[in-house]
Amino acid sequence: MKRNIKHIVALICCTALCGAAALAQEEKSTPAASSRGVESAVHEDRLNIEFIKALDAKGSHIHLVGRSLFLTPGRVLGKVKGKAAAPGAWFDIGANPGSPELINASLPSAWDVVVVGDYAFTCEYTRFLTVYEMRDRQWRQAASLDMPSNAENIVIRGNLAYVANHVAGLTIVDIATPLKPFIVTTFNPNIDCDAVALWHDTAVLYGHHEGQVVLADVSDPAKPRQTGLCQLPTILNGGELEVDSGFAYVTTRKGLFIVNVADPAAPKLAKTVDLAAVANDVILKDGYAFVAAGERGVRVLDVSDPASPVEVGHYQDGEGFVALALAVERATQADEGASQAEISGKAAAGGTPASGSGASGSSAGYYIYVASMTGPAMVLFFQGGNKR
Repeated sequence: MKRNIKHIVALICCTALCGAAALAQEEKSTPAASSRGVESAVHEDRLNIEFIKALDAKGSHIHLVGRSLFLTPGRVLGKVKGKAAAPGAWFDIGANPGSPELINASLPSAWDVVVVGDYAFTCEYTRFLTVYEMRDRQWRQAASLDMPSNAENIVIRGNLAYVANHVAGLTIVDIATPLKPFIVTTFNPNIDCDAVALWHDTAVLYGHHEGQVVLADVSDPAKPRQTGLCQLPTILNGGELEVDSGFAYVTTRKGLFIVNVADPAAPKLAKTVDLAAVANDVILKDGYAFVAAGERGVRVLDVSDPASPVEVGHYQDGEGFVALALAVERATQADEGASQAEISGKAAAGGTPASGSGASGSSAGYYIYVASMTGPAMVLFFQGGNKR
């Protein structure tokens, strides 16, 4: 998901609940760095997740594409707060994933970003799919395509872009020539389509107002056809969707619904995960579901058995931290060594090591990049444990 973290109602609800905390947080300075280079976070509640640092940028959406991390504002968030959104930022995580390098601080707003070659395709919750040329660490608008409705989420496979197109459903766009994209077809199952994912030849669509997961056969992209529908128990205002190993993870006001989509003709609810918080975003990686859970921070679930998820990590900051969106990068062996040295340095400086941090025989570590409503984006580090 990858990702917590993209949307209208969730953002409005978060703003209403946390407006005072947001104003207070904006007046604070970035946490001071320790002598070992790891910044301290106060009032932490954590399990297997450590705070590494705050980034010198804010945004409501965060996207990891290769070694590029894009932190972008959202039009809706700026409108809700009564002021124009600040520019977005582009970071490079190649040299040190734990300390992204800022290379551009003037990106446009975007709810979703994908990159093909030298071109970035963005959904900005407008009736356009916008194409930017990426050269010399700059974005320059190169093309835009009129869409039937607001573009919210985008997935690319080959020369085709599959766009969650709000009340128009799914719009499939040919991007073989990035500067001349054109619509191949639209498929409208009469839902407010907020997110799309692909599972083999099936497009999985999330109608978040209707509480529906709709499946469509896109083996012939010019003629999508509905194959199945799963009506969820309640009307949801989440807005994010990730699919892995035949299961769709959809965000809700209280947590996640996990839907079995392995049989496109008969999708069915497999599990409800109540997190007692708005799930704003979800990213799947290596059998883990990373969730941006609003005021409850970041939660990590072991979903190696999707019917029986287990929480194996969490990070929550008592200073009003509200997690909106996530990006996740698996650490290399060298990265893990560097991160454990940083975490050890924090402990030596008086911090408390996370439960299981650096444990012998533990599985891979993961950098979690978090867009927060109440302050700068954060870099966290999750130390995975042995799976069930």
